[in-house]
Amino acid sequence: MPKTPTDVLNEWALRGYITAEQSTEPKYLSYINQAKDSILSYCNIPLKAQMPDGLFYPWVEIAWSTAQGMTAIQGTGAVKSVSEGDTTITYDAGATVVKNDAMLDYTSVLDRYRRLP
Repeated sequence: MPKTPTDVLNEWALRGYITAEQSTEPKYLSYINQAKDSILSYCNIPLKAQMPDGLFYPWVEIAWSTAQGMTAIQGTGAVKSVSEGDTTITYDAGATVVKNDAMLDYTSVLDRYRRLP
């Protein structure tokens, strides 16, 4: 039987992320649906399709990190400049902001379900 956003809410409650009372808050369904759309889009699966069974737990975690507003800053770490007197090395911190870092954590799993467009 295909998993639904309610199943994700129930899993969050089982894991202690939210209380049973919080599981009725509409904002959580919004984050869960946003994560589902992101996963399906990444995998090139039509948005109206059901979530594949093997992606349920990544969906749970990606949706939770979306709800928590996870943001990561990703940089190259390349050397930007080097000075000789008293040795100063400046690294390029980069300014790439990656929203929803959980998508990056699960790309190896998501890639197994990815289809050619």
